[in-house]
Amino acid sequence: MSRTINWGIIGPGKIANRFASAFGPFPDAKLYAVASRDITKAKAFAETYSINTCYDNYEALVKDPAVDVIYIATPHSFHHEQTLLCLKHKKAVLCEKPLTLNHRLAKEMVNAAREHNTFLMEAMWSRFFPTTIKAKQLIEQGTIGDVKYMRADFGFKGPYDPKSRLYDLALGGGAMLDVGVYPLFLSLYILGKPKEIKASVQLASTGADQTTNAIFTYANGSMANILSSIVIDTPKDAEIIGTEGTITIHTPWHKSMALTIKKTDGQEQRIDLPYEGNGFEYQVEEVMKCMQNNQKESLLMPLDFSLMMAEVSDEVRRQCNIKYPEDN
Repeated sequence: MSRTINWGIIGPGKIANRFASAFGPFPDAKLYAVASRDITKAKAFAETYSINTCYDNYEALVKDPAVDVIYIATPHSFHHEQTLLCLKHKKAVLCEKPLTLNHRLAKEMVNAAREHNTFLMEAMWSRFFPTTIKAKQLIEQGTIGDVKYMRADFGFKGPYDPKSRLYDLALGGGAMLDVGVYPLFLSLYILGKPKEIKASVQLASTGADQTTNAIFTYANGSMANILSSIVIDTPKDAEIIGTEGTITIHTPWHKSMALTIKKTDGQEQRIDLPYEGNGFEYQVEEVMKCMQNNQKESLLMPLDFSLMMAEVSDEVRRQCNIKYPEDN
């Protein structure tokens, strides 16, 4: 019989609201507590989602013996410190993407999880969508032959505010970490770690990247092109092209409900994979399975994969001269 898993949330902002809305299908998952430095925000969030316990500081939350797992939904620059605080108190962590600002900090987080024998997972929700999983299965089955090229993008037109989390380097600003993690994830999921990286960028006056493009080349000759932006609204689709055909994950590919296979002989097949809710349910389900089975990391989104993402991201930023204070 499954036990009730009590969740705590750090940072009751926009993404935390979407996350909390996904708990309906899971009777053994309870939204138990929320913490914010602004207790008014915590109380408003708690009222919306029928949460009984509110804290005005994070340490009180992690010290609550009733809390089993904590979802960290704050800006990137706070992930490292808050994750280490949770792990120190043996609280399992689902940390919003990107895991943190760079590979060095990510390694410290992973080491802490393993040292304390405590669950940690990066909340890369796109990993768990049926379309993502189906595309990978089709490739492994040889449906489109050998993959030679793929491309994926994620861009939106956001307001310019040099003090906002999108543009302030102290908050981990820039397109690469905000939305570039999506196409980065897909390229590494499909093709693995690249042999060579070539990146180019358009920088804002703050030093944050407005638009970043990277080309990955692999030992077998395959290539991937990833694009991210916070100043242009891109198509948000993904194409994976093989010797026998193409898989297109329909827009918006990071939370798509359909994909199309087009073979080189002209045959075309659309596969619809609809889902209810907002899509956050899939990663909640994965964490719940891990918690119920006493796993210390997800087999679908392992920590070594998150480290690879951080390492490749670091190289893209290095080539683009995007430097965070924590990089020093």
